[in-house]
Amino acid sequence: MIGQFPRAARTSDFWRVNSYGYPCFFSESEKSQEAWTTLLSFFNFTNYDELKSYWSSTGAPRQLSSHAVESWKATFEEFGILYVESRSNRITITPAGAQLKDAADRGDKNEFAWIGLNLLLRYPLRGPRRPKSEAHRDSDLLLYRFWYSALLDLDGYVWWTELERVLCRVFLTNETIDAVEDIRTLRSHPELLTQINMPVGQRQGAFYNSLNQVAVHAGMNHLLLGGEDMECPYGVTELKRRHFIRKDWLGMIRKALSNNGGSDQCATGGSAIARLPAAPMFSDENEYFSYLGAPVTPMNVHVTSALTSVVMQGERVFFLSEGESYKVLSGQDILGPVASLCQLARGQRIILSHDEQWTYLVEAKDLLDANVVKVRLRRARPISNIQVIRALRGNANG
Repeated sequence: MIGQFPRAARTSDFWRVNSYGYPCFFSESEKSQEAWTTLLSFFNFTNYDELKSYWSSTGAPRQLSSHAVESWKATFEEFGILYVESRSNRITITPAGAQLKDAADRGDKNEFAWIGLNLLLRYPLRGPRRPKSEAHRDSDLLLYRFWYSALLDLDGYVWWTELERVLCRVFLTNETIDAVEDIRTLRSHPELLTQINMPVGQRQGAFYNSLNQVAVHAGMNHLLLGGEDMECPYGVTELKRRHFIRKDWLGMIRKALSNNGGSDQCATGGSAIARLPAAPMFSDENEYFSYLGAPVTPMNVHVTSALTSVVMQGERVFFLSEGESYKVLSGQDILGPVASLCQLARGQRIILSHDEQWTYLVEAKDLLDANVVKVRLRRARPISNIQVIRALRGNANG
């Protein structure tokens, strides 16, 4: 029996990102190498006006207008590599941007992919300035983190039809689970596609181009994602195109999303979508770019931060230790490192060491910066057998 469909809200807007591709040093495509060459020019200049003059000179590898340089700058800002503050003429390379270039200089493809992916996972759809629409302005979605979480929960791939009719209309974190459920329903009942239209009248033009760039950016210019044309289950009028996670990168992507080094989604508190945090809020551009370009912990020293858990009445419950996994804020909010608290799914039952009289349910998660997450809780059931639970914890740790 099919329940409510569609479940997700259907805004008339769609995702819009910057217009140029990802500068992937390890891609042999002409466009990717062109993007890499353009990026390197930003490393060679501190003065932004001088960089613009260089690209209009005979010494540049190709001619770029001032407007085109602006578009490249905005694209590289989206990736967390560099920025130019408003009313400033200074190019600033972020700490993570320097890490990315260093990985390329060493020929370290795995570390390059790890750093680039972790930067993408931080990107909030609303962007740093001049939101592209009201829906973008009000968005709390971490765009590429949602993209990869959805792909993991949808067997590693997404059809273009699913992107343009369902995913691209998600702007709020609390709509993400419903959107993934809508796609699961569509895959079981493709005839329901007639109940979901596109947010625009036709797929050509800005709509197609923007969604195509989402896929290009997310995949670091086809490094992490593949694309294939094949028979589409949604009918002959739909594009025969789907994007999928390349198998060689699947473990790394799971590790980046789980933040604890594990590849088993069940071991870290449920589906990837259920663990999705909301984007941080920023008081100014400087705070935004400091977050987006903060250093990325190298893959080979990524710290495991597994949480203790026990099984109560058939349900796995996580036990958090105050001072180690969290600290208490006002009300029923806690604060802690991403590596610990991003393992928790919405709806996950937990026990807090400072209040062992009750279990709590996770209601929402909000990133505060690149390393800290705030979790909103709701008090749930009283605990009458805490000594037994402590004994079970001891067994689990032994």
